Amino acid sequence: MANQFERQLRRHGVTVSQWAILAVLWTRDGIAQVELQHLLHLDGATVTGLVKRMTRWGVVRQERDPADKRVQRVYLTEQGKQLESLLIPEAECVNAQALQGFTEEEVAFLIDFLSRACANMQKTSVKERRISFSRESSDGGENNTIL
Repeated sequence: MANQFERQLRRHGVTVSQWAILAVLWTRDGIAQVELQHLLHLDGATVTGLVKRMTRWGVVRQERDPADKRVQRVYLTEQGKQLESLLIPEAECVNAQALQGFTEEEVAFLIDFLSRACANMQKTSVKERRISFSRESSDGGENNTIL
């Protein structure tokens, strides 16, 4: 499914990561870049690089927040707004293909289960997900934590 969608996006010169940013901006144009990072669960350097490339491409623009100059906001350009009418049908087509043969109830269950799984993962950062185990060692054993 992801490969199919990636191929569809590539026809329009868009990567999956760029799609994620565009999808957020189509509903939350002018979002602070740090909020974008949190929503997409990406680090700052990754989002900065993506936004810079998308700015050069002409689909987004960046502006400092007039109320707080430390905050960088990301806005769609006209070109970025126009991509919505091209890319949303591509996503809907891939989703329809993936869900072919599912009843409405099954789709609702799937969305609920996946939403809950995503929410569970969002509650816990990688640093908080530690697996503790005991391991025998030459000094009689120790408790180790793996990230």
